[in-house]
Amino acid sequence: MKKITQLCLLLFLASCSQEKDIMDNISLNLGDNMTNKNLQEAELFLDSNLANSGVIEVESGLQYLVMNSGDASTPTPLLSDTITAHFHGTLLDGTVFWSSVDMNEPLTIKPSQLIQGCQKILPLMRVGDKWKVFIHPDMAYGEEGRPTIPSNSVLIFDLELLAIE
Repeated sequence: MKKITQLCLLLFLASCSQEKDIMDNISLNLGDNMTNKNLQEAELFLDSNLANSGVIEVESGLQYLVMNSGDASTPTPLLSDTITAHFHGTLLDGTVFWSSVDMNEPLTIKPSQLIQGCQKILPLMRVGDKWKVFIHPDMAYGEEGRPTIPSNSVLIFDLELLAIE
């Protein structure tokens, strides 16, 4: 409570000031704190997630859990292929940031056009596979974030590969 009071007082005093630099500095510091907090949460989550049964780590910061296995005799997609897949993307708190499932329309795209984490996971999948994929911010949107994705957020996708063209 004391920190909130101090922050409110600081913001009030800064807003009364004609020094624009003070407000800019406060905004940057608050943003940096949130960015650092998100990164710490991301790394803690991914470390602890490895202890969950069935979670497989492809490389540091990229994990998946098989929800359904497709036909093992089908090919895996190349980055240059066009795939059709369902992507249901959430943040750690369960907030859905994008979902082709909710839109009832799978996404058709080249894997090379997706974030790095998806580019690395899709070539491991076969048609009919449905995986829950956990992606470190460094393989997603990192510090930049997106309008519906805070900076340094872990992305969690329920990813179902429907077709390879």
